[in-house]
Amino acid sequence: MIDPSVYLPLEVKSKLETMLLEAEKATTNQVVVFITKKLNEDTIEKEAIAVFEKWKLGQKDKDNGILFLLAPNERKVRIEVGYGLESVLTDLVAKRIIDEIVIPNIKSGNPSLAMLNGTSAILEHLHSGSPNLTNQNCPNSFSDTNGDLHPDTIPFLQREIKSLKSVDFYFCILPLDTQFGVEAATNKLYLHRQKSSSNTKSIVFVTSPNSDYLGSIVTSHEFNWSLSQNKIRTIFRNRYQERHSGDFTNFTYRAFLDMLDHIKHNQKFELEKGTGIFDPYDALETFSFTRTKETIQKLENKYKVGIQILLLDTKYDLSDEAKNFHNLNFGKSPGITLLFSLNQKKIFVFTDEYSIIQDPDGTNPKTIINHTLNEMVNSAIASDFKSADIDWMSIRSAEGIDSYLNHLQDQKSLVESRVSEATIKSGSNKYKMAEAHFIFNLIFALMFFVTWVGLASGEGILFFYGLFYIIGQIVRGKLLLIPDSPNLYQMILLLASAILSYLFVTFFRKIGWANKVSTSTQDFFTPSSSSSGSNSGSSYRSSSSSYSGGGGRSGGGGASGSW
Repeated sequence: MIDPSVYLPLEVKSKLETMLLEAEKATTNQVVVFITKKLNEDTIEKEAIAVFEKWKLGQKDKDNGILFLLAPNERKVRIEVGYGLESVLTDLVAKRIIDEIVIPNIKSGNPSLAMLNGTSAILEHLHSGSPNLTNQNCPNSFSDTNGDLHPDTIPFLQREIKSLKSVDFYFCILPLDTQFGVEAATNKLYLHRQKSSSNTKSIVFVTSPNSDYLGSIVTSHEFNWSLSQNKIRTIFRNRYQERHSGDFTNFTYRAFLDMLDHIKHNQKFELEKGTGIFDPYDALETFSFTRTKETIQKLENKYKVGIQILLLDTKYDLSDEAKNFHNLNFGKSPGITLLFSLNQKKIFVFTDEYSIIQDPDGTNPKTIINHTLNEMVNSAIASDFKSADIDWMSIRSAEGIDSYLNHLQDQKSLVESRVSEATIKSGSNKYKMAEAHFIFNLIFALMFFVTWVGLASGEGILFFYGLFYIIGQIVRGKLLLIPDSPNLYQMILLLASAILSYLFVTFFRKIGWANKVSTSTQDFFTPSSSSSGSNSGSSYRSSSSSYSGGGGRSGGGGASGSW
C-alpha cells in the first residue's frame, strides 16, 4: 500500500496492507494499491504501465501482479492486470469494480470505503478463481459443507427439481464476502460443468451466508429468455424479509423456488383481451415492462392503432400462433402483434390488411406493411438478441415500431399514391424529373466531403464550392428546374458554383474576415499540443515510495475510470 501524500487515514492504510500481504502469502498474487500525488504521463493508462513495468509486479514465472492506481487530483482510477491474471480478473470485471464500487464511494465523499471495498473485490475475485475453494466447498451437485442451511433444505430442493430431468443442477454454499466473488465462483463452476457434460442444459446456483447474504445463478443459453441477468439479480435483491430476520435458509430456499418458477412456466393463464404487454411468466423486469408499456400507449394514442406484445411459450408454428392471438384481440381493427416465444427464443411480428394509420384529422390512410415492420423491429433488437437480454429486446421492439410508424406517416398516403400512379399511367408525366448521369451523382456525393475538407482546413474556396453545389441540387429538386435536361443543369451548376465561391472568398478577403475564419476553423479541428508528458522525473521513479516486485509484466489488460 503506497500513499506518499497520505490521502487515506493511517488505520485504513494499515488495514489495506494487512489484506494485501495476507493475500500474497496465500496465493503469491502481488496486488499493490498506489495513490499517486499526480500523473506524470499523458494518461492514467500510460502511468499504470510505467509503474507496473518499473516495479515488475507479480512473480516472474507467473506474471500474477495487479496495480490498483488512484490519481485523486486528476480524478482518475485504473486497475492494471498482469498477463497471468487476465483470464481471472477480466477487463469487464475490473470495469465493474471501478464503476460500481470505487467511483460511487469517492463521489459520495468516502474514499476510504472506495479503496477498501475495491481492494476486497479484487482480492476476492482472485480468491474465487482458486481451485481449492470450489473443490473443498462444492464436492457434490448439492453441497453445504459448512452446514449453513437447515438439514431438511437440500432434500426439499432435490424433490422440487425431479420434474426437470433433462437439466443438470449444481447447488453450492460458498463462504464469500463480495458479489463479485460469488459471481466469479458461479461462472467457474458452470464452465466446469459444461466441460464435463457439454450437451446438457446446466444451472449453477450459489449463495453465501456472508455480507448480509449474497447469491448468483448461471444458466445455459436455453434459459436466458426466461431467466435474464436482470431477473437473477432481482431474485436475490428482493429477499428483504429473509435478510432482515437473519434467515439464510429461507433466503436460499425461496430464491431457488423463484428460479424454478421462471424456468418451469407451470402457471395456467388466459390471454387477456386488450393492448399493452402480456407477461404471465414475469420474464420482464419492472423497468423494462414499464418503459415498453409507456411507449406502446404513446403510439396507440398518436396513430390510433392497437399494439400488443406477448411473452409466451409457443407451439412450433410461430406464424399461426401470432395470427391467432392477433385475430383474437383485434379482429378487423387496426393492430400490431409482437410475439416473443420464450421457449423457442424467437420473435414474430404480425399485422394484417386491416391495419392502417391515419393523420390526426382522420385523413391520409397508410397501410402497415408487415415485412417492412418486421425488418425494422428485428434491426432494432439485433444487438440485444445476441446477448439474450429480454428486457432491452422488449424496449427496443417498441421503439422499432415507433420508428416504423413515424417513417410510414412521412410517406405518401394511399390516396396520393393512387393519384400519382393514375397520372403517370395517363401519360401526364411533365413533372417527372429525369435522372442525371452517374458521374454527376458521384460528384454530388463527393461535394459533401469537399465541403467538410474546406471547413476543416480553412479553405474558403473549397467550402463555398461544395456548399453552393449542394444548395443548387436541393433547389432543383424543389423548383423542378430543367427537369428534362439534368446533365445540362449539372454542368451549369458546376460552373456557377465555382464563380460564386470565388466571388464570396474575394469579398471576405477584402473586408478582412478570411484570415479570422480560417484560423478559427483550423484551431477548432486541430487541438493544441499538450506538454503534460514532458515533465522530467516521475514520482514512481524519483520518490522514495516504491515497490519491489518479483519481475512480472503488465498484460495491458484492466480498466480505467474517472469522476
